Amino acid sequence: MKKFVKIIISIIITVYVAWSAFQYDWYSGFIPAKIGITYAIHIGGESHFREGCGAAIFRLTNATADAIFHKGIDFFNDSGAIYLRRRKDPYDTYRSWKETPVPNTWTSEGTWEGLSCSSTSSSLLSQIVLAASNKRSYYSSRHESKIIVIPSLKLVVFSYFG
Repeated sequence: MKKFVKIIISIIITVYVAWSAFQYDWYSGFIPAKIGITYAIHIGGESHFREGCGAAIFRLTNATADAIFHKGIDFFNDSGAIYLRRRKDPYDTYRSWKETPVPNTWTSEGTWEGLSCSSTSSSLLSQIVLAASNKRSYYSSRHESKIIVIPSLKLVVFSYFG
């Protein structure tokens, strides 16, 4: 019986690690290549038959956070900041980056699409919304997704909906 339990636990751990690696690979592909990330803080959302929403929150590398602190919006003024990591398809590009605060439509209901259904902790959500409402963070969007880079918290928040 002990051997059977060990096998089941090993299978569960293996599936969990594989799923976590897949999620990291999938969602990190939506972050522009120029934005260095280290690990996922949180990945969560809701899936429905054909639609879904959620968010992936990554830790910025120290080098990227420092570069953004020194260059500000100029850090985002090249093609490396608009194309996804996974491919350079014109359909999959971010719009021009802007400095926060984000438009009122993003936070009129507390949080924006995707972030609201991500099951992110309320304390982290509060920090993200506060940073999005003040200067010195940067945001962009593309078809059915939004991204905000918060150098002071060393976070990148990718949210999707649709």
